Amino acid sequence: MTEGKILRSQFLLWVGAAISIAEMVTGTLLAPLGLAKGVAAILVGHAIGCLLFLLPAGYIGAKKQQTAIQSTADTFGQQGVWAFSLLNALQLLGWTAVMIVNAAQAMNGVARQLFNFHSFLAMSLVVAAFIVLWLLMDTQLLLRINNLVVSLLFLGTLLILFIILRAPTMAIHLSGTTMSFGAAVELNVTMALSWLPLIGDYTRATKQALPIALTSSLGYFLGSSFMFLIGLLIVTCTGATDVTKLLATSGLGLVALLIIIFSTVTTTFMDAYSAATNIGQLVHIRHTNLLAIGVTLVGLVIALVISMTRYENFLYFIGSVFTPLYAIVFTTYFVTKKSLPKVVNLILWLLGVWGYYQLQKVDLELGTTFLLLVVMAVLVVICSRIQQYWA
Repeated sequence: MTEGKILRSQFLLWVGAAISIAEMVTGTLLAPLGLAKGVAAILVGHAIGCLLFLLPAGYIGAKKQQTAIQSTADTFGQQGVWAFSLLNALQLLGWTAVMIVNAAQAMNGVARQLFNFHSFLAMSLVVAAFIVLWLLMDTQLLLRINNLVVSLLFLGTLLILFIILRAPTMAIHLSGTTMSFGAAVELNVTMALSWLPLIGDYTRATKQALPIALTSSLGYFLGSSFMFLIGLLIVTCTGATDVTKLLATSGLGLVALLIIIFSTVTTTFMDAYSAATNIGQLVHIRHTNLLAIGVTLVGLVIALVISMTRYENFLYFIGSVFTPLYAIVFTTYFVTKKSLPKVVNLILWLLGVWGYYQLQKVDLELGTTFLLLVVMAVLVVICSRIQQYWA
């Protein structure tokens, strides 16, 4: 495959990762800000998440030919890699369940409108079956089909946008709901951060480190920002707060159902595959696709038995774990060039996790993650200078 085709496939892969019901649902949460401030929060948050986190993580992965989790070995040792691989596998398993839940609920809304039929179990099984089908495909065939599906999904989302803009404007009733600009920025950042431990899985197999990292980050930036915008517009333009209801009454019929299914599949198969990659590294099993199918099935079970309300708390958990982790990794790789003792990095990471939740109590215009990144970088540099002084 030529370099141009590789970059195009990588771009579409990450656009596909961003096109999902979950991104639209999160976008609706920004509605209390209004349209102008909501758009600003989307752009600022995605700029922080994609340029300050996804880009360097993808670059390091390509340079070292390692996954993003493996790249933590120099700063946290193999025990750290093992622990973070486990944490990452758990959050990816959680995302697999969340995506299946969101898709099944949305599909039920459309199916009820079209066929007067609804079954959460049946819709969840359909989504899981398509994810498994994606995972069973040969890599080259998968890339070709995924590129085609993502292109069609983008056209579908443009059609949804057209329907939203043509809908009669209604008064918005958001009584009891408030959100600061900083909190809105943070939601955008943490959605991007959820992909942080994965991006190296998809950039490590190339020697074009900067182009592949830029292409991946830009693909996610554009795709995710667009989906957040659609979610925001659903509320600010139509007054509706339920994405499912809008799709069910959009007049798209089966097209809406297919958009829901395949937007979920193009996102969730990456979660399942990366979770399997992490698990495979822990237990030394190379059959990644089979492990990924197992992850999908476990995610299906979780989706069927556990409530998934207020999943923004799940996003904040991801931010608390991975923001200080990669702040230390990035500062070590790009600035100090030499790692602190593993125990010092561990203490700094634990301090960063605690600090994330403390900073969330303060209303910061650029969100919690950006300030924590700066603080952690400064602490690493200071500790590095102290280490040099005492050496």
